Amino acid sequence: MAYSGAVTHDRDQTETATGPLVLGLPGVRVRTLLTIRWIAIAGQFVTLVIVGLVLQYPLPLWPTLAALAASVAVNLGSSLLHPAKAYLTGREATVHLAFDVLQLSVLLYLTGGLTNPFAMLILVPVTISSTLLSLRNTVFLFLLATVCLTVLAFTSLPLPWPGEPLTLPVPYRVGQWMALVFGMGFLAAYAWQVSAEGRRRQLALVATQTALAREQKMSALGSLAAAAAHELGGPLGTITLIARELDDQLGNDPDFGSDVRLLRDEAARCREILVGIARRAEAEQPFPELPLDAVAQEVFQPFEGRGITLSVTYASRDPARRPVSVARSPELIHGLNNLVSNAVRHARSRVEAEITDDRDVVCLTIRDDGDGFDPVLLPRLGEPYLGPSQSGSGGTGLGIFIATTLLERTGATLTFSNRPEGGARVDVCWPRHAFSAEETQS
Repeated sequence: MAYSGAVTHDRDQTETATGPLVLGLPGVRVRTLLTIRWIAIAGQFVTLVIVGLVLQYPLPLWPTLAALAASVAVNLGSSLLHPAKAYLTGREATVHLAFDVLQLSVLLYLTGGLTNPFAMLILVPVTISSTLLSLRNTVFLFLLATVCLTVLAFTSLPLPWPGEPLTLPVPYRVGQWMALVFGMGFLAAYAWQVSAEGRRRQLALVATQTALAREQKMSALGSLAAAAAHELGGPLGTITLIARELDDQLGNDPDFGSDVRLLRDEAARCREILVGIARRAEAEQPFPELPLDAVAQEVFQPFEGRGITLSVTYASRDPARRPVSVARSPELIHGLNNLVSNAVRHARSRVEAEITDDRDVVCLTIRDDGDGFDPVLLPRLGEPYLGPSQSGSGGTGLGIFIATTLLERTGATLTFSNRPEGGARVDVCWPRHAFSAEETQS
């Protein structure tokens, strides 16, 4: 179970299940964008009315109303050009947010620049972009807002103010500029990191659900095969009976004898096939309870014949105790299969599973003699998308995440470590109460 392969999962399973995974960006819905802008327009209008009419401060009324009207025109045009439920991504959404930055900057220029208490609102479009758009678009909006803040820091019309215009010293204006720019950068970076992590986890959970759905589909096919074998058994028995009677009567007929014997043999062959299907399906469905060592043997079976020695052992303080029985669920099978697949891929010569149990805990330990986990990645195993830049193998980094997620659904806790003698080790442990009451009592 090597440091990179154990993290990256077997690519065939992940990509065939979900296709190549990329970090999806949700964009912003037109209705949401329009609603936010209408709220901003209403707030700006109320502020202008209070400052200009109620407080009667000197205010360039017509230029500010023109800036406000431009925002109204953009909103009305957007509502006509785009359906309300449409999503804007990439360049279109960036253009809308860039307009918001410029429109607010014009209003701030007309009303005091950075001395205006509402200057902090210029952070909003950049923060929205960091949660919904790509890093490139967010950086563009950040730079645009920084340029606007720089201009506003050193040139603007006076702040609407009673008496003499309020003039702040240059050091204070520089400090205010730095506070807004650095605050905007911090908020954008923080929001980007949090939203990107959420998107990565969401995509990883989709991949997990897809893998589980595929395993459940295989289980459903087994149940369908059992039902089909049962239903077809009656008609096939009738066909076999008639074929035997025809063989007794026409078996020696030179014209029809060979055809009758062929019909009888094929009917018998069909019956054997149905019996085999029914036996296999009955053994697998619906999630029968099997000893944990039998489940481990089943998971190991597809990897036999690859030049790797595979072994399953059972250790208990009570020699008379047999391995606990567990439900052969899709979560258990697929999760263990991911762990064993990675171990086999990166082992040098041997992979072994050891089952240990005591009164409270049952553990399945998977060990290999490969290079072990990368010590840098070891504390993060179980997180989604430890991708190419971190694992160095070019995989999607979903294998351990899928295995961890599925096995935790069965009540297990996973622990990853490196063996002192070399190789990787994964401990999958269940509390005994996670199993059936009969097993717990025994």
